[in-house]
Amino acid sequence: MRQPRRKLNRENHVSQLIDCNDMLTHMKRTTLVLDPALYAELKRRAADEQRTLTDVVEAALRLGLRQSRVRAARRVIPSYDLGPYLEDPAERVAAERRELPKGGR
Repeated sequence: MRQPRRKLNRENHVSQLIDCNDMLTHMKRTTLVLDPALYAELKRRAADEQRTLTDVVEAALRLGLRQSRVRAARRVIPSYDLGPYLEDPAERVAAERRELPKGGR
């Protein structure tokens, strides 16, 4: 059954504009530049799940942000004791400075 139309008066119209403006102040819009293949995948997923593209993108972003908070376990890099220096690095620098010609750097 069809519902009766509401009469639009000035108060209803102003109320609707205020509600709309309130909604827009809480929403943030942005432009994303996406790879065409990624965009097609997002649109396909939105259609398959009968959701809006915005919902699918928002869910993917939230999932990505949540996963970035969980850090992967640090890998242990092997280290080896190679013994003492064969030549003292400080002595090597001093020897190189002594060998420089007087007019050079």
